[in-house]
Amino acid sequence: MQMTGFLPLVWWALGAAAVLGACIYLYMEYQAYLLRTSVVSVPGGLRFVAQGLTAESRHAGKEIKVTTKNGRYTRQPLAGGDPEVQNGALTVTLAAIGLQIEVARISVKDANGGAAKATGFSRIVFAATDAPVQKAMGRSGGDRSELRIDRVPDAIATDFQQFANGLRAWIEKVEQQLAAKVAEQRQREQEAAAAAAGLTVDPEPDPTVPLSEADREARAAAQLEKWRAAAGFKGTSTEMHFDNRGQIVWLIDLDPSGKIILHADKRTFYGSLKGATVNGFGSELEVAVRDDYWSEDDPRLAAFRILGGSKPEARRAWKERLDLLIQSFGGDSGQQQR
Repeated sequence: MQMTGFLPLVWWALGAAAVLGACIYLYMEYQAYLLRTSVVSVPGGLRFVAQGLTAESRHAGKEIKVTTKNGRYTRQPLAGGDPEVQNGALTVTLAAIGLQIEVARISVKDANGGAAKATGFSRIVFAATDAPVQKAMGRSGGDRSELRIDRVPDAIATDFQQFANGLRAWIEKVEQQLAAKVAEQRQREQEAAAAAAGLTVDPEPDPTVPLSEADREARAAAQLEKWRAAAGFKGTSTEMHFDNRGQIVWLIDLDPSGKIILHADKRTFYGSLKGATVNGFGSELEVAVRDDYWSEDDPRLAAFRILGGSKPEARRAWKERLDLLIQSFGGDSGQQQR
């Protein structure tokens, strides 16, 4: 009889535990659902989707559409006047050109004067102005607008930051396209003004017309002189390679004091060999130097591959010369890269 009365209690306990476990599981799933985000392709763009927030890029219109359940939108004419303010559930379309997106964690000050404490929420701010577009079209005025979304869970804000990084790359391309169109329009206007005044405008060199060896050497020498002027010194040992348009592909210009000008992969460095390294890589020599970003905390060196296609004995001679100069140095020195 005692065993018979005990079994129902066991089953009731097991049932209650199962119900509690199911409730906990459903609660955790719901919390995960609230923080779930996704990025999907839509016709002509991409869309970021989260609970209470949707942001969509529209490539054809060069704009971004943002929908939020709780935001604050302010629009202020650049010429002055009363701002337009909207709060609550909003759908706002912003021009991509001139748009800045900021994601920041929200923290509160400690009442006892300690370090600020994280709240678990972030703020997303879209700041836009159509002044660049208005200026490109030869107009004055324009608006400045801001969409501010507070109390975005940190998990969603982190995912949105990755999406915003992609938007920033796309916005930069759009802005570059606008700058190119503006430059092209100005060129046409200058040519039209010159023609109206009876003047002639020298055309850009035709890249299909081959240059003589003397012309290529003159172009490369002119470029080297500009770098020497910027560096403030002139090397006494120089080797370079330039293409069929006289553009320098790689260059080394070495001063006996250990100062050097390097160029490779469309990057140019001038400064000291202090802390540098030299290594052979196949038919090239790699010189790695301390650029503007070098520090004790981030000691990575900027590498330049030079002397490609030169004779092995020439590379060995350069390496020995560079090694001797590097070994003669000690301590820190300032560097410059352009």
